This record gives sequence, structure tokens and C-alpha cells, in this order.
Amino acid sequence: MPVTNSKAQTGFTLIELIIGIVVFAVALTFITSLISPQAGKSVDPIMQVRATELANTIIREISAMSYDENSGNSIRCNDDLNNDGDLDDVGESSCTPIESFGPDDSEYRNNTNSNFDDVDDYHGLQQGAGFADAVIRNSLGEILLVDGQNLYAGFSVSVSVTYDGDMDGVTDTDQSAKLILVNVTTSGGETIAFSAYRSNY
Repeated sequence: MPVTNSKAQTGFTLIELIIGIVVFAVALTFITSLISPQAGKSVDPIMQVRATELANTIIREISAMSYDENSGNSIRCNDDLNNDGDLDDVGESSCTPIESFGPDDSEYRNNTNSNFDDVDDYHGLQQGAGFADAVIRNSLGEILLVDGQNLYAGFSVSVSVTYDGDMDGVTDTDQSAKLILVNVTTSGGETIAFSAYRSNY
């Protein structure tokens, strides 16, 4: 009499294993295709926050400066002190014409003796990746470092300043306010624009 095993044999056949592997591979490919793009995008908010911090720092620095080269102490440029309709009396001076915006001959911001002293000195400032001054500096001309590492490696910043007295975002001849435009490009190549106004006070 033959011996029979009362327990039924269990397990997978070779065909079942191959089908299982194929289904698992298809599912893994699908899941990976959904997750991979998100991994790259998860860095974007971090870069955007850093760009915002950088732009905010530069705008605060610029806004803290004198409105104009011809302003000083309690006297503003374009102030008609005696209300005679002109700016030719002692202490009166006109604001810098827009075509003269930018640093004066003796002014620079690319070393530790940085000496920008008014808002329109920053017009045309370009620092960081892709520019002649390949690092971004603070108001003292120092490279921004954290634990010896460049905080904004791969970033770049460019600044333009124009007159926009009616504050509509378009350059005009009203010299009562200056529009400060700051473009920050992240290390990922995304350019983010920031702006602020500085009034003549």
C-alpha cells in the first residue's frame, strides 16, 4: 500500500512567481514615476525662501541709505526751502538725473571697503553666479558665509533703480519716489523678482 501525505502541498509555481515579479515591477515603475518629479520640486520652496531672505536683506540695505547723493541730514533734494520756485538758493539741490544713476567713480561694493551711500548707487549692481563679481556680498562687502560655506553659492542678484513717483511700476519723471527692483536667480535657475519703493524723506 502506497504511503500518502495527508498534508496538501503548498507553494508557488514558476509561472506564478514570474507573473508576480512582472506585476511588482510595473507597480514600482508607476510609483517611482509619481515620486521622482516631486523629489525635485521639494527643493524649490527651500530655494525660494532663501531667495526671499536675500532680496529682503538687499532691499533693507538699500532702503536704509540716503534717498539721493544730493540729500543730506534734514535737507532733501528737490526741496524748495524758501518756496521761490527754484532750487538755486543755499542748501537747495536737485535730485540726481536718472541717466546718472549707479555708483559714482569712487564708489564700489565688491570688497570690504564697500562705500555705497545712497539708493541709486545700487542701480546696475550685479553679483553672484554668472557675473563679474561671482559672489554675493553684504553691505560691508563681505562674502556671506555660514560655517565657512558660501550661503548663496550658485545664486545671483541684480538690482535696478528708477524714478516712479506715482508708484505704478513704470518709470516716470516724478522724482518723489524711487522704485527698487531686485531679481534673484536661485541655483536651480529660477528667477524671482522683488520690488520696493523708497520715498524722498
